[in-house]
Amino acid sequence: MGDFPRMVEVLRAARRVAVLSHINPEADCIGAALGCTLALKEQGKAAMAYNADPLPRVLRFLPGAADLVQATRLPEALDCVVVVDSSNPERVGGLLTGVAAPVLNVDHHKTNVRFGTLNWVVPGASSAGEMVFHLLRALGYTISAPVAINLYAAILTDTGSFHYKNTTPEALRVAAALLEAGALPAQISSALYEQRDAAELRLLSRCLGTLKLSRDGRVAWMEVTAGDLAEGSLTPDALEGFIDYPCSIAGVEVAVLFKALTGDGIRVSLRSRGRADVAAVAATFGGGGHRNAAGCQVPGDPAAARDAVLEAVERGLTGAGGKGRG
Repeated sequence: MGDFPRMVEVLRAARRVAVLSHINPEADCIGAALGCTLALKEQGKAAMAYNADPLPRVLRFLPGAADLVQATRLPEALDCVVVVDSSNPERVGGLLTGVAAPVLNVDHHKTNVRFGTLNWVVPGASSAGEMVFHLLRALGYTISAPVAINLYAAILTDTGSFHYKNTTPEALRVAAALLEAGALPAQISSALYEQRDAAELRLLSRCLGTLKLSRDGRVAWMEVTAGDLAEGSLTPDALEGFIDYPCSIAGVEVAVLFKALTGDGIRVSLRSRGRADVAAVAATFGGGGHRNAAGCQVPGDPAAARDAVLEAVERGLTGAGGKGRG
């Protein structure tokens, strides 16, 4: 259990709590953060969720989303700070700078560097949402419907709607408990997956037009630029789920989405269906994630950065027993 019992004690005693999630937020980190924040508020604590980046449009339906604060720094008067779904302190975009309060690090990434005052890291957990559920249960809290909706959305998305390898018996047991607490799966799935703008589908069409495959068919990649987003007046969160398309091609083991959204470098999303560890690939460039889903940001010329990432993917496939790109 490590620091977990002490973490429960600190959080139970705290009155003023900040809950942080990572930059470029997605449903697991936001659902876990909002679920934790709402549960703390229900206990009479002065709790607030913070993120350095804007909330993606698709997540605005989550209970408590309207109260999430986009910030560059935290208030000084805090009893503790809970950080969810973040493998290193840089992932929270500078929000831990100057923080004197104890930092409670709650994460499920094996690449976590244990940066907290107290660390509870469970790589076998399906999601941060699953971990927050157990944290709240350990605190003795009853899971309300608004909390359940957030945590269910977190688990649903990080397990790929329960078809990724991290769909464990425990993840399904927690999901069932959240349904019993008031989560509504049909409504949550519709809000997450069936509310796309037509401009997003046009962007997907342009992105699919860049699809390339390695000669052996085991690596597939697509590219998108800031100009592509601007054409549809879209923000980067519109790209959520795009990588699933190259990943769905028969025979593909690693899929990559290259996002050249600034004048320098690229953001990279990686997915693995086979033996390759894309978290190790991402770590080569200062990123991280899970064995089958990871990301990084690579500075420099976008074309050179793309080639460097593909070479790293090739090495990963070779190390996993494959033949590489060629």
